[in-house]
Amino acid sequence: MPQRLKGHGVNLAVLGLIGAIFYVAYLMRLSSNANETWRLLLLGTIAMSFFACILNYRRLLKISEAPISTIVAAAQGYVELYGIAKTEKPIKTPYQSIPCVWYRAWVYANRESDEESDDLADKLLNSRLLDYSESQLTFTLDDDTAQCTVNPKGAEVVYFEARTWRKNDHRYVEEFLPADKSVYVIGQLDTRKDVFDEASFNRDLGEKLADWKTRPQQLLNRYDQNRDGKIDMQEWELARQDAIKQVNAERAMQASLTIEGGSSFTIAKPSNQSLFLISAKSPQQLRDDYKTWVLVHIGILSLLLIYYFRAT
Repeated sequence: MPQRLKGHGVNLAVLGLIGAIFYVAYLMRLSSNANETWRLLLLGTIAMSFFACILNYRRLLKISEAPISTIVAAAQGYVELYGIAKTEKPIKTPYQSIPCVWYRAWVYANRESDEESDDLADKLLNSRLLDYSESQLTFTLDDDTAQCTVNPKGAEVVYFEARTWRKNDHRYVEEFLPADKSVYVIGQLDTRKDVFDEASFNRDLGEKLADWKTRPQQLLNRYDQNRDGKIDMQEWELARQDAIKQVNAERAMQASLTIEGGSSFTIAKPSNQSLFLISAKSPQQLRDDYKTWVLVHIGILSLLLIYYFRAT
């Protein structure tokens, strides 16, 4: 049962596509009937190599620019964190029950025939997707200073472990982040919504005012400014504003106290569509990888440009 660490797939696929198109362009150039089509194909490979270089460079910048922080010292905003991935309740991959914090899995039809078929429809039928599932559960990131919640929804997960096997005319693929292993996350760190979201705030405010109403004499002593023995609308508004201030102070205290326990912050997909990345590799390893791919694509781009100008 093969096990591998993935992450270079997109870049390798781009290199393969560039190589295939370049080979076709080269053969067409050798043909007397090719006209100028080979030039267009060659320009296409140059454009692909250029954009691949730019995309890898942008990834490198994003990872390099985000402030490295420990959870306990992290300010809210766009940050990168590195720690151990854990789950309070065990999560397992659906088919092999491998302990993990995140997974996605595919099942394909994989009927093998003794006779090779040239029918494209038959080949597609035998490799069609039967099922797909992906974990949407949050997990905990622990960096020894504190903990925070990671919401993987919408994340680009790279450098995960993957396993593929065949059984009963089916091909199974599972990709996962192992539990209790180091994980790097870059995304938006915010106070949990259950600490400061509007609905829960209004609920706390209502409970605070309801509690005050159970002690009418105290309300009169504090807010009956005209001493008429009742709380009018203007006086009630003053009470309400004081209640808002108290609820805000209590919730801010709650947030600061729970930071040390690690449950007050959630890192998730940024609302401005910035990079949201989860990786089993460290930040430095990712930077080194992206630097390597930038250099690879620059080298290929240079060779393609040299060939193009010499050929034309």
